[in-house]
Amino acid sequence: MFPEKHIGVCLLSVVPAPELVRLAKIADEAGLDGFWLAEGYHYFRHLGEPSSSTSVAAAAAVSTRRITIGLGIVPPYTRHPGLLAMEARTLDTLSGGGRFIIGLGAAKAAALHMGWTEATMRPVPTHRETIALMRELLAGKPVDHAGRLYKLDAPASIAKDLRSIPVAIGATGPKMLELGGEIADIVLLPTFTTAAFVKIARERMAAGAARSGRSVDAIPIGATLPFSVAEDEGEARDAVRALTAAYIANKLQNIRDDTLMRAAGLDESEARPIAETLQKDGPQAAARMVSNEIMDKVVIAGTPAQVTDKLIELSDAGLKWPLLYQVLGPDRATAIRVVAEKVRPAFMRG
Repeated sequence: MFPEKHIGVCLLSVVPAPELVRLAKIADEAGLDGFWLAEGYHYFRHLGEPSSSTSVAAAAAVSTRRITIGLGIVPPYTRHPGLLAMEARTLDTLSGGGRFIIGLGAAKAAALHMGWTEATMRPVPTHRETIALMRELLAGKPVDHAGRLYKLDAPASIAKDLRSIPVAIGATGPKMLELGGEIADIVLLPTFTTAAFVKIARERMAAGAARSGRSVDAIPIGATLPFSVAEDEGEARDAVRALTAAYIANKLQNIRDDTLMRAAGLDESEARPIAETLQKDGPQAAARMVSNEIMDKVVIAGTPAQVTDKLIELSDAGLKWPLLYQVLGPDRATAIRVVAEKVRPAFMRG
């Protein structure tokens, strides 16, 4: 159903919408496999004013010809499963069919800023119910649903040409990883994923996959990987330093189980001062605290050869669908072309 390897761009929807559509067209023409959108909410306003990722994805779908369009991710806390199913069907149709993947995940930090709490979010039952209901609707079945979280009734579809739409789950914690292994078409690991964390994630996914009678090897594994490439290593690193600081702060708030950070070798004594500086003095002050040593633990940044080596290391651990996230390089359009011309060929061979 899916290619073994897929290398895509993933951008947060705080990038201005017209720029996102322009970059989608460049990625399509350059020969990358996917253009993915992570929805940025008002929590991310220090990075830019947020746009609706589904609206931008629609514009990208009609502006491109061959590239996969993915949402990586949107949370079910902001959209009812019925709306998610409608948006998925619309985006699949606008892409010409077979080019769209919907990714769902908790987006915990953003949800907490919108009034959800640890107790009310309940990610595993929420995603299980959401995906089951979406799949019924997308299959055209009549629905009379009164679940623990959602209600919906709808007659059977009159359409005769409904296509299946792949569902990805964004997962970090062990229970969500097991759910991904059990029911997802694709599993997307979080920013700061390392080869060590991929191996941990595969073990939890395998436990879930066994419950549904399938092998973890049949499930593509991707991740949103903060990424920056340039011919000059220093320029690549400087371009991604502020984002690295922002996501270090995000992870401290977002993740209770520190397996991800521990796998990366990032100690709280390194991370906490960066997060506190971001809160007190802003992103540029926090960025100055991100050393190259810290960056190398959680981010992929450097020359084409350097970033390719890191992607191949992840691939060897089982991550075959890297989604190169947000910065890409000092100039995004140039970086996309560099990835297509110099990184992707070596990654596909590796």
